[in-house]
Amino acid sequence: MQEKYPDAVYLSEGPSSCSMGIRSASRPGFELVIVWRIQIDEDGKVFPKLDLLTKVPQRALELDKNRAIETAPLSFRTLVGLLGIEAALESLIKSLCAEENN
Repeated sequence: MQEKYPDAVYLSEGPSSCSMGIRSASRPGFELVIVWRIQIDEDGKVFPKLDLLTKVPQRALELDKNRAIETAPLSFRTLVGLLGIEAALESLIKSLCAEENN
């Protein structure tokens, strides 16, 4: 994703990072962070776990009457379940950086 969206996506710890940040140049102060971890059960089955964290200005939280920011982590988990990891990440990036990608 970083290669495809270099202005929006960053890996804070480089290629071995366990999180990915998404920023929008047109929305200063808004940042989404995807944190991932891998769980392996006793049978060796692998389960990727992704969580979405939001970093937004306090004023945006006050204006968010529909609670979209508050419910974003749960909505992201639902999106991952429906679309898969890669498509969900791409959808998230495109929605945050819509004007920049046009």
